[in-house]
Amino acid sequence: MAKQARMVDVFLRYMQAEGATVVFGVPGGLLHPFFEAVEANDEFRLIVTKHEEGAAFMADGYARVGRRLAICAGTAGPGATNLLTGVSVAYADGVPLLVVTGQAATYGLGKGAAQETSQEYMDTTAIFRPVTKYSVTVNAPDKLSLHLRHALRLALMGRPGPVHLSVPVDLWEHPMAEDWFDPTTYRPETHQFDRHAVQAASRLLMASKRPVLLAGAGVATSGAQKHLATLAELLPARVATTPRGKGVFPEDHPLSLGVLGFAGHRGAREAVLGSEVDVLMTVGASLNETTTFNWHAGLKGGKALIQLDIAADRVGRNYPVDVPLVGDAQTVLIELIYHLHRALREDMRPASVWPQEPPPPEGDARYSDPELRRSEQLPVTPQRWRAELSDVLPDDAVVFSDVGGHMLFNIHHLMIRRDQQFVLNLGFGSMGHGTAAPIGAALALGARCVVAIIGDACFTMNGMELLTAAEYQIPVIWIIENNQMHGITWHGSHLVGSKRPMDAVVYRRPLDITSIARAMGLLAWTVERPGQLTEAMASAMRAGVPCVIEVRVDGRIPPPIGERARSISGFSAE
Repeated sequence: MAKQARMVDVFLRYMQAEGATVVFGVPGGLLHPFFEAVEANDEFRLIVTKHEEGAAFMADGYARVGRRLAICAGTAGPGATNLLTGVSVAYADGVPLLVVTGQAATYGLGKGAAQETSQEYMDTTAIFRPVTKYSVTVNAPDKLSLHLRHALRLALMGRPGPVHLSVPVDLWEHPMAEDWFDPTTYRPETHQFDRHAVQAASRLLMASKRPVLLAGAGVATSGAQKHLATLAELLPARVATTPRGKGVFPEDHPLSLGVLGFAGHRGAREAVLGSEVDVLMTVGASLNETTTFNWHAGLKGGKALIQLDIAADRVGRNYPVDVPLVGDAQTVLIELIYHLHRALREDMRPASVWPQEPPPPEGDARYSDPELRRSEQLPVTPQRWRAELSDVLPDDAVVFSDVGGHMLFNIHHLMIRRDQQFVLNLGFGSMGHGTAAPIGAALALGARCVVAIIGDACFTMNGMELLTAAEYQIPVIWIIENNQMHGITWHGSHLVGSKRPMDAVVYRRPLDITSIARAMGLLAWTVERPGQLTEAMASAMRAGVPCVIEVRVDGRIPPPIGERARSISGFSAE
């Protein structure tokens, strides 16, 4: 016989079964019973953020690198709407969140209760519907399990994503009956793939003389980085990554071409868009604007295009596909590698003429402006300090990039190696994500070093969340590039429209980030000269507490923005 329990306790037991025991949010009256229960439960940890957008970003970071469900919550009205941007980021990038929002009590719905956001007024569930896989109001305790199990199935199966439950405040304390909580009974794991399609792909790759793999962020979502490397080395195939997939294949590997697309590398562009490639296989890459140079016609392989994606609707969306592979990247790559190994055992050899270890680019030849990576000029160049950072990052570092001009330098000039991870929200492209999400990531990862590279404008927009890290002593290292402006907008204004510099985005009062960070209770250092970043990073890593490194750079040096300006202007990169 089912046992009686409060609805909030049933909810938390489901969350515990899913391993989602950290809740990010800002408590408020119409969600008070939920937050009170979370705080009182020893199995859960409540992280109170400074803004609900930060709560959604932190939950995203927790889920994205922890590869599991995360929870963010906000009260009714502005608490709910403040979550929207962060939830939109998770939806665009396929990150599993459970979003919980408050609602006026059931007896007051439709009467104009304070902060009421029911269907009769400002409908919260409708607001969240376009940016979630499921959005519903739980209108009775006996409906919770039905809605919750359905939401969890959608959040975690197929292409992951956020789901949303709006709950009237008076329901949380109501008793309800529930029999079981095991996720395997309502959310079976599926590892399906089309065996015939995998066999066709293996034959094409075995026969390819110049195969190239293009890897996207779906490789990281699936945990398929090592399988991707195994496939590349078996053939061998050259490997490029999308901007958001940067680092899923080690960039110091002999077969690496670097990043293709937005702020990417010349070698990747010449190889993928050149005439030599006969088979191009994409893995977890949606082939969107930022990767394809505004959907360049040359990106489809000379003889065949193989596209592997978890979402069937993304396969063949932008380019005609010869072999569609629908399924989880790790599962399909394992099966593909199995077929290649079997062919090798039968004395068949891949036709690839790529050398197993191509000669690496000499010095800084992969990069644009190589002289600025070694420059001794003052203040330090954006290129120089990133070259220094690449040399001192720990082997297991997780590097977040926020959005702006600094992001373009990060994509192009950072070197991400094996077992390191690069995280960027380029689907929705929201400033602030790379500032707050690393806090959630650090909670999910424990001992791994988490570094956030952000711009001064990102800091002024979402920097109060550094107080959250300071209060809970969550050890993130923020490297804040200070050029005293919204750099991507200022430099971009020279290239689009009337090509007049937009001086409104240049600060009128110099911003002293180091002083602000120290006032917030963080350790902080200022970098202005070549060599100082190495010393500051060593100090920050030894400290093991939240730290800020302000890097003051020459703001006149433009980021690699040209291709983005062309796409904004409506031109493809022919």
